[in-house]
Amino acid sequence: MSRLRALAAGCAAALLVAGCATPVPPTETTPAGVAPNFWSGRFAVTYTEGGYQPREERSSGRFSLRADGERRALELSSPLGQTLAQVTLDAGEAVLVASDGREYRAPSGETLTEQVFGWRVPIGDLPRWLAGRVARPTQREEGRVVAGIDSGWSVRFEAFDGERPRRLSLDWPAEAGDGARRLELKLVVDSVARVAAGEPR
Repeated sequence: MSRLRALAAGCAAALLVAGCATPVPPTETTPAGVAPNFWSGRFAVTYTEGGYQPREERSSGRFSLRADGERRALELSSPLGQTLAQVTLDAGEAVLVASDGREYRAPSGETLTEQVFGWRVPIGDLPRWLAGRVARPTQREEGRVVAGIDSGWSVRFEAFDGERPRRLSLDWPAEAGDGARRLELKLVVDSVARVAAGEPR
């Protein structure tokens, strides 16, 4: 296990406990009618692999995500705020900077995060899901989409704050046979904002 993955795994217990609690409504710093492009909150990952030598890995911590057009900037940190990694996706290239300063590159964010962490992060699709949209809705409740399939992921919106998802459960792949790899990524959104281009966050 890499140093980065080991550090991330060591943060698991704190967030898994916190993730079971009822989250408070996210802090809103976005004017009414303006779509946010910055989200922060908590994540918890469970990765399982079947076969002759089944294994399970858990990681957790905090995240912040910013979307400017097609550019994505994701930061993952421990529950105590220690930066684990910064990932940017822009112009068809993903770059990950680890806490020790080392850089890793790949054509996509999912490929890159899987190479470094051992589990993938759908960085390119997250802004759409955090806005409550999926490519193929599969379930609606009270006229609102609560589940769907998108880019090979099963997406479920488990709680809302107004019209915006507050708690999401993401499963990859959306359909898998026995013994296959499975990834469950849970997100709890604590704050949203609209950040102008070029403005630091």
